Amino acid sequence: MEGVAMYRYRCQQCRTTSPPVLTRSALAQERQSHRVLAHGGHVPDGEQIVAPPRFSFFDLPREQQVFGTLLLVAVVIGILARTL
Repeated sequence: MEGVAMYRYRCQQCRTTSPPVLTRSALAQERQSHRVLAHGGHVPDGEQIVAPPRFSFFDLPREQQVFGTLLLVAVVIGILARTL
C-alpha cells in the first residue's frame, strides 16, 4: 500500500513495533491492546507513536506536480469566469 499513511505503535520496554495501521483509531486500539496484554494496563516508559511523514507537494513525481498545478489553474480560471 505504497503512498498510504501508515501508523505504528512502538514499545521501548518490549522492543516491539506494531504492524502498520491506517487510522489513528486503529492505532489507539493497538496501543491499548498492547498495554493490557503486556503491561497489565499500565503505560510503559518510552512508548512511541511512529507517524508517517507529512505530505509534501515536492515528493510527487514531476508529471503529477505539473498536472496538479495545471488542474488547479483551470479550476481557478473556471471559478473566476463564472463569478465575473
